[in-house]
Amino acid sequence: MKLFLASLFLALSFQGSVYAQAAPIDIVFDIDWTTFYSIDTTSPNQIDNQNIAIEGKTYRPTEHLGEVLQALSLHPEVRISFFSGGEKSRNEALLKKLILPNGRRAFDIAYRVLSKENLQQVSEDSNLKFSQRYKKSFEGLLPGATPQRTILIDDQVEFSKAPWKAVPSLGVFNYQKVFDNRQSAQQFYPSTEQAWLNEKDKALMWKSLLEEAIVLSRKSDKPFSQITSDLWSAKSQNSLCKNVFIL
Repeated sequence: MKLFLASLFLALSFQGSVYAQAAPIDIVFDIDWTTFYSIDTTSPNQIDNQNIAIEGKTYRPTEHLGEVLQALSLHPEVRISFFSGGEKSRNEALLKKLILPNGRRAFDIAYRVLSKENLQQVSEDSNLKFSQRYKKSFEGLLPGATPQRTILIDDQVEFSKAPWKAVPSLGVFNYQKVFDNRQSAQQFYPSTEQAWLNEKDKALMWKSLLEEAIVLSRKSDKPFSQITSDLWSAKSQNSLCKNVFIL
């Protein structure tokens, strides 16, 4: 029995080493309206003990964010980064305030924290949206990263510059501590309690789909970024949410 356990331990250790030595998988998260909400402190339904005050503004991390980041960081081939068009000081301060279940800060597990100065300007036309004038490209910013093994999760997928791929953050609403039917007809508020729940638990959907993509990429010739995009298209519909919201 001892010999069997020792052999199993060595096999698992070797497997983890192989994954760690392979080309990295880079998972890059946007910040605003993806991993963090902007909070209106005059709204009682947005007051929460997880709110974070930074540089005169208030933010609230997406529900389950700490657990999900911690789980993804345990995969030896995965590097987690953040890319926001916000100021570097704000982005880093937010991530330093977010504490994971194991006591580490989100900032501590981040491979890179990319900010406004890292955006690539592709147009000077002021009539275009910000996401049309500026793009998120990882060329030269994430050493060793490739478009085949990198995915951006962003509420505005058009920020990604080809050939880098992005998938939507699956969230479209403002933060609500509890569902408020009185706001259901307002823009950027859920119209049903199920829609509110889907928004609340979107990070669990990320975890489920990303971990499935990581496992599939280990035994497939298809690029991780394409696997992730395909899974997002096939499984991220609301009707499937209830099946994956498990940590």
